[in-house]
Amino acid sequence: NLVALDIVHVKLNKSDFCAGQHRAVSNLTSLNLGKNLLSTIAVYQFSCMPKLEILDLSFNLIATLEEKAFHGLSHLRILRLTNNKLSRLHTNDFRWLPALEVLDIDENSIGSIEEGVFRKQKELQELRLGKLDIIYVINFNMIFYAVPPKLRYLSIDAGHGTNLQISPVMSAPNGSLVLHLNGDLLECRKTCENQFFKAVKVLKVNSQRFSCQNRFMVRYFPNLESFEYHTHIDKVSLRYTGISTLRHLKRLKLTNLNFAKQTDPAMIFHNLSKLQILVLSNCRFTFLTKSMFQNLTSLRVLRLYSASPLLLLDGVFDALPSLTIVVFDKVDFRCDCKNSWLLTWAERSIHIQVIYLQRQECVWHYRKLNFLSTMERLCQTDVEYLCYLGTALTISFLMATAVGYNFGRWPFLVLFFRGRGWLERRIGQRRRRKRRGGLLYEDVEEEEEEEEEEEEEVQFDAFVSFSSRDEAWVLGELAPRLEEQGEPRLRLCLHNRDFEVGKGIVDNIAESIYKSRRTVCVLSRCYLRSDWCSLELRMATHRLLAEHKHRLILIFFDRISPFELSAFHRLAKLVRMRTYLDWPQDEAERVQFWERLRRNIAEGEVDAADGR
Repeated sequence: NLVALDIVHVKLNKSDFCAGQHRAVSNLTSLNLGKNLLSTIAVYQFSCMPKLEILDLSFNLIATLEEKAFHGLSHLRILRLTNNKLSRLHTNDFRWLPALEVLDIDENSIGSIEEGVFRKQKELQELRLGKLDIIYVINFNMIFYAVPPKLRYLSIDAGHGTNLQISPVMSAPNGSLVLHLNGDLLECRKTCENQFFKAVKVLKVNSQRFSCQNRFMVRYFPNLESFEYHTHIDKVSLRYTGISTLRHLKRLKLTNLNFAKQTDPAMIFHNLSKLQILVLSNCRFTFLTKSMFQNLTSLRVLRLYSASPLLLLDGVFDALPSLTIVVFDKVDFRCDCKNSWLLTWAERSIHIQVIYLQRQECVWHYRKLNFLSTMERLCQTDVEYLCYLGTALTISFLMATAVGYNFGRWPFLVLFFRGRGWLERRIGQRRRRKRRGGLLYEDVEEEEEEEEEEEEEVQFDAFVSFSSRDEAWVLGELAPRLEEQGEPRLRLCLHNRDFEVGKGIVDNIAESIYKSRRTVCVLSRCYLRSDWCSLELRMATHRLLAEHKHRLILIFFDRISPFELSAFHRLAKLVRMRTYLDWPQDEAERVQFWERLRRNIAEGEVDAADGR
C-alpha cells in the first residue's frame, strides 16, 4: 500500500531499488531521493515502479544517465534533476518517458545537447534547461523536432554569447507560453519573426544584450502581456523604443536599463494603453515627465527604484487616470524644489496610495538626507500655515493700528507740527541770511534786531482751550471779563471766533497756540472726554516743555476728584507739579478769581497761594 516514499539527507549513493525484483512495487506513485550522494542512474533503475508519477533526484551528484535508466516509467509526469553534475544530454535519455509533463534540468553545467533529445515528450508542459556553459547555438528545431503542443513554460539558462535559432516554419504551442531566458548575450542572427515568438505571452529576460539583427528583440514578441527585462551595465547601446510596439502588454518590469542614452525616452511607453503595472528599477532616468506616461490610460500600479538622482517634474502623474498605487522602493531624489510638489500631491491624492515615500532620500551636496524633511525645510509652503500667518499678521497690524491711533495719534500730530515749525524757521533763517549777504554790518545788526522783535511779537495774550459744552460760559463771562472789563484789556484767541476759515483744524490749533503768550485750559468732565481738547492740551504741554517762557494756566470749571484725573496721566502730572485755579461757586470769591486770572495772563506770575 506504499504510495509515496521520501529518502532525503541520508547520504544515499546507490538507488538499486529494483535489483533482483521480479515484480512491480505497484502502488508507489511518488519517490523523493533529493539531497543525497547519487552519481549515476543505472539501467532499469526504476523499472519496478510502473505507476511512478513523480521522481525527484535534485541536489545529488548525478553525472551520468545510462541508457534505459528511466525504462518502464511510462506514467512518470514530473522529473526533477536540479543541481546535479549532468554535462551532456543524449538522444535517448528521456526516450522512455512519453507522459512526462514537467522536466527540470536547471543548475547543471550542460556542455552538449544531442539532436532530438526531447522528441518523445509530446505531453511536455514545463521545461527548465540549464546551465548551458559552452553551448553557443541553441537550435529549437534540433532539440524538439517539433515544439510540444502543450508546452506552457520554457526556461533556458544560457551561457556566454548564445545564439537562438528558430525556424520561421517551426510550429508553436497551442496555448500561451511563458519564456524565461538568461544569458550574457542572447542573439537571434538569422530569422527574427516566427510563430514560436508569437505564442509567447510572458517573457522574462536577464541578459546584457537581447537583440535580433542589432535591434531590441522584444519587438518580435507582438502578443506579449508581461515583459521583464533585467540587464547589467549597458555597454552596448540599443534603442528600447521597440517596447512601444507591444500593444497587448499589461505588465512591464525594466531593471538596470540606461535610458539616459536614449535619444527620445518619452517615446518608450507610447501606445501601451493596456499596461496596468509598470516597474522601473534603476533605469537611470534623469527625470520623469508627463509626456512619458501620456498613453498609459490603464496603468494602476507604478513602482520606482533609482540609485541615481531622479527628478519628477510637476504633474508627471496627471496623465495616469487609473493610477491607484505608487510605490517608491528606493529612490534617490534630487534635493531640488522642483520635486517639492510631490509632497502636496501625495497628501491630497485621496484615491492614490503612496507607499514608502517617507523612507526616501535625496542627494544634497554629496550627502543623502531624508527627502520629506529636506523638502519641507527648503521648499514647501503650507497653504494653511500661510493663511494662519497672514491672518495673525493682519490681526496684529489692525490691533497695533487701533492701539496706536488711540494712544499715539495726538502725540504724533504734535510732534509733526513741532517738526514742521522747526523746519519752517530754519528755512526762513537761511533765506534771510541770503538776503542780507550784501548788506553792511550796521544794516545786518538792525535787521537781526527787527527779526528778534518780530519773533517776540504775538497776536494774542492767551489761547483759550475749552469744550463746546462750556462755550456759553467762555463767551458769556470769560471773554467779556478779560477783553472788555478791567485793566489791562487782554486779547484772547477763541477757536469759534479766531480760527482761520478754510484751514485745517489741527493747523489752526497749532498756529493759535504758537501765536499766544499763554494757554488757558478750562477743565471740565466734557473737556476730558473731548479728543480736540486733548490735542490742544498736548500741544500746549509740548510748547511748555520746549519754551520755558510759555505758561499753561489750568482752570478747573468742574470739581474733578484725583481718582478721575488718574486716567489722564499727563494732566494728573501737571496738577501735581503746577498751580492751578478753581472756578469758585461763591459770587464774592469770583471778583478775586478774575483779578488773579487777569494778572497771571498779563504778567505770567502765579502766586503759590492762589492754587490748592
